[in-house]
Amino acid sequence: MEISSRKNPLIKQYRSLISDRKARRESGFFPIEGSKLCEEAIKSGAEPGKNAFVTDSAIKKYPAVVSQLEKKCSIIRIPEDIAEYISDTKSPQGIFITVKSLDKILNLSTINNSANFLILENLQDMGNVGTIIRSCDAFGISGIIMSHDCADPFSPKTVRSTMGSLFRVPVYFSDTENAITLLKEGGFTVYAALLDKNAKKLGEEKLTAKTAVVIGNEGNGVTEKTASLCDSSLFIPMDSAESLNASVAASIIAWEISKSRNS
Repeated sequence: MEISSRKNPLIKQYRSLISDRKARRESGFFPIEGSKLCEEAIKSGAEPGKNAFVTDSAIKKYPAVVSQLEKKCSIIRIPEDIAEYISDTKSPQGIFITVKSLDKILNLSTINNSANFLILENLQDMGNVGTIIRSCDAFGISGIIMSHDCADPFSPKTVRSTMGSLFRVPVYFSDTENAITLLKEGGFTVYAALLDKNAKKLGEEKLTAKTAVVIGNEGNGVTEKTASLCDSSLFIPMDSAESLNASVAASIIAWEISKSRNS
């Protein structure tokens, strides 16, 4: 099958998933593009949508990836100008699919005794969210719990910044208060990451199994209400800078959790 018009309903639908979080939520699918991300999605067992849009040049350049997609999707050939029209990048590779949303339900049955979580509260920067997901993948964090007002992890920019880690790290959406309550009921120790030198210093506190740490909004940090619900708080010692980027702080904490777990 071939599509050559921008007005084709399938093309319009794909474009809507790029820019509209509501459309992604209502459809239950999000868009990805590029050979690496499409390959990572298929490898992970993620469920692709019905169609894959590919250019002739992509078929020649990425035959292995296109072959994998043919087993899961209907291949629809598109010209280069349509690829540029539906792409969210400056230099599209000519491979586009949709994937079923990966968010999971958080309950006691999904939490095991050796799990560690980062809880993201009202993080607004898509790049930060993507970087945190990638760091959690690198350091073996069991999953990420996101408040509903966080940036969408399934937006194209976030998906790209995860470099495929989104397909390996479980993502849960939950009200922060409910998440903390549930984790504590499951025997977790929950910390708030704070800019407070009276908090426990990261590196001095043993972050063993069943640990969760709340990372707050880029500008305002963890809310007072959320901090009051946590068992304790953590502070990253710094020489001179007053604060760290949220994704940097989260990455350091994820590394510390992995170090404690492996020691």
